[in-house]
Order: sequence, then structure tokens, then C-alpha cells
Amino acid sequence: MPTSSSGRIVKAQKVKKGTPHQKNHRWESFSTKISKLNSLDPIRRVRRHDIDAEDLSANTSYFRLGLEKWKELNISDGFVTFCQEVLPMSDSLPQILHFEDKIIKTLFSYMEKREQEYLQPLLELLADFAHDLGTRFERHYGKALELIASIAASQQDVEVVEWSFTCLTFMFKYLSKLLVPDLRATFNLMASLLGKQRQQPHIARFAAEAMSFLVKKAGVPAHRQNALPLIVQHAKLDLQSIFGTKQFELYYHGLMTMFAEAMKGNGLTVHSSGPAIFKSLILLVDEEDLKSPATSVWIDIICGVLTSILHHTDSDTFKDVLEVILANSEATEDSIALPARNRRFGQLFLSARMLGTVAGVRKGTRVGDWSAVLNSMSDILSTVSANVPMAQGNELDLALWKPLTLSAAFILQYSPMDATIPFISAFMDSLTKDPLAKWFLTFCSYFSYAEPERFNSIVLTYFQRHVVSNLFYL
Repeated sequence: MPTSSSGRIVKAQKVKKGTPHQKNHRWESFSTKISKLNSLDPIRRVRRHDIDAEDLSANTSYFRLGLEKWKELNISDGFVTFCQEVLPMSDSLPQILHFEDKIIKTLFSYMEKREQEYLQPLLELLADFAHDLGTRFERHYGKALELIASIAASQQDVEVVEWSFTCLTFMFKYLSKLLVPDLRATFNLMASLLGKQRQQPHIARFAAEAMSFLVKKAGVPAHRQNALPLIVQHAKLDLQSIFGTKQFELYYHGLMTMFAEAMKGNGLTVHSSGPAIFKSLILLVDEEDLKSPATSVWIDIICGVLTSILHHTDSDTFKDVLEVILANSEATEDSIALPARNRRFGQLFLSARMLGTVAGVRKGTRVGDWSAVLNSMSDILSTVSANVPMAQGNELDLALWKPLTLSAAFILQYSPMDATIPFISAFMDSLTKDPLAKWFLTFCSYFSYAEPERFNSIVLTYFQRHVVSNLFYL
């Protein structure tokens, strides 16, 4: 998987659409892997494609079937010895439950040897064992996750890394109902793989995709009120705790990837939990983030997640996320009139930056309703112009340019002309007055370089007026 020299996680480019591939062995994301599984539920009786034709009586065991399969496929000395130890305790599901502690102890001891020749069957058998035990596996879960994480972190062979995270994929699937109500313990165990400790970027991406499945589950209606804010806040605090360290950048990208993957559905879609997850990120923006909105790490994560979703979707599938952005912008503008407006004023810059990202990424091709975007940005500019005292101060100076004025330039640059014309006057009126007037020449410089023809048709007249009216000061 490609990575940049800085350690940033870079996702491989999508393969062009065409005839479905016929390859038997091909890397797939965790979202794709999980979508191919049958509906699994660790709390009730489950079925799986590989034993649908078998007798599903109380004696059926996934662990036993896995042993029978791998006993024929892997004849290494270590695995043969392992089978000799556990087979006498695995004749039936009741027997496996009776010898639960002995089996898991033996399984862990062989996994700790990290012998690559039989590590794949052991990892698969661990997932099968979790499938058999269901809720009973909870007391072994911490040790299992810690061991799998250490194997993934210590191995350089990409096959071993994928086996490890495939095992995690199945475990998270089988145990999701137990884990989702409070993901903090699982997150703490996965944090080192996400980049909190020195790690290879591709491993951080594997871990982010694995954790994204649980975050996605936390965003469903049954959990989004409690579980989702809990894990998002915990992730933010954990990121802030290592600010300024060498590992901060990789951990930052690991968390960004985790939230972005949690929002993505199959194909070019957004998962049904996606808008709720994105809203939870926005709601966690606090006063410290708003003191310097142009350089806030959490706001950078929000815009990074948004950028990833824009690349993943099209104009039809992105509309639900766009509605969240527009609703947040409208709520922020309304709150400026309230007594606590100073604390909310910085939210305008966040809304403006998100709108600018929507317009700038992929040249705005993901926007289906340009009138709504233009109207929202116009209202933000007007609100800032009407509240000049609150927009003054060194900490907000850069925010007036990067999230606000530059975002306005992106929107004017890529919006269709027929939708733009009704808003030109309102945009230019705000951009040529305080507190944005000091950035107007920079705005013109950027616009004239990026889109000379559109600059001449939209901005040139206002630029000439601005120069004439300020000639004495120039």
C-alpha cells in the first residue's frame, strides 16, 4: 500500500470500472470483507456460508470444523502438535465449552511463538473459537486483541499482517454487540497500531479500517446518542495527549482514516451511520479549537475526513453529508444573536472552511445543490461583516483568510455561473468591507491566477473600484 515519506497514510487508487476480476487472491478493504459475510450475531444462533449444509445442532462447532479443515491443509510440525493437544478436547461444542480455558491457553501459547508456517490457521481458529463462545469469549477478548496487535506490529511480512487483521475483522463482527456500547477499552488496545506508537503506515491503515467497523456500528440509531460521542471524545482526548511528539502525525492520520472509513459504504455510497458520525465530529469542536480555527488539529481532522468522503462519493450519495454541513452553518448563524455569541462566532469559520472544502475538492463535482451552498456562504460572509468587533484579533486574522476568504474564492471559482450570478453582489459587498477588506487583494491575486476568465467576468469591476477607493492608502 503506498505511503508518503512523511508517514502519512495514502489510500491506493481505485481500479477503473469494467469486467469483474477473476483473481482468487486479491486485497480487499475491511468494509468489503465484512459486506461479503452473512449476517452474524454473537448473541443468538448464527449460520455461516461454509457450514450451511451441515447439521446445526447443539454439537456443531466452528472451532472443530476449522481444526478438521486445517489439519488437512497444514502439516507443519508445530501445527500437528497443536492439533494433538486440542483435538481430544474439541469433539463437540459442549466439550469445547467445558475445556474452554485449556483450549484458549494452548491457542495463545502457540500464537506467542509467532511461527509463520502455522500462524494463519491459529488466527483463523481463534476467530472460530470466539464465534463458538459468543458472550463467553468476553473475558478472553483483551488478551486476544493484545496478542493479535503485537503479532501485526512485529511482523514485516504483509501476509501475516493481513491474516492478523482478518482475524480482527471476524472477531469484531462476532462480538460487535458486546463491544459497541463502550469502545474505549478496544480503542486503547488498538491505539498503538493506529500510530500512537512507532508503526508502519500500512499497519496504521489496517488498524484504522478494522476499528472503523466498530465506529460505524456505534453510529447506528440504537447507539449514536451514547456510544458514538463516547468514542469520538475519547479519540480526540487521546490525540491531544501526544500533541508535539514524533508519533503525532501518524496517529493523526490514523484517526482521520478511521472516521473516514467508518462513514463510507459500499461502492460510492455513504453508510447510513455516516452523517451521524460526521455530525459527532463537528459537535466535539470546543472553545479551544475555535480560538485559532485556521490551525486547530481537530478542525483539520474534520476537513480531512470530509475530503476523503468527497473523493469516495458522487453528487447523489454525498447529499446527506452536505445537509449536515448546511444545517450546522444555519444553526451557527442563528446562534450569533444569542448572549453566548462570542463562543459560537468561531463556528462560522468552521462552516466556511467545510463549504470551501466541498467546493474545492474535485472541483465541486460532488455538489448537487449549488444554490444552497452559495446562499449559506453568503450568509456567513454577511454575518462576519455585521459583527466586525468579534472578528478582530490576532488569533482570528489568519482565519479570515484561510477558512473564510479562500473558501469564498473556491465557491465562486467552481460554482455554475447561472447559480452564481444572483449571489455575486452579496459576496463582493462583504469581501470589500471590513474585516475582510484587508484580504481582498490577496483574494483577487489568487482568483485571477486560478480562473482568469471568471475573474474578469465576476471580480474585475469590484477590484477596480476597490483600488480607486483605496488609492490614497496604497
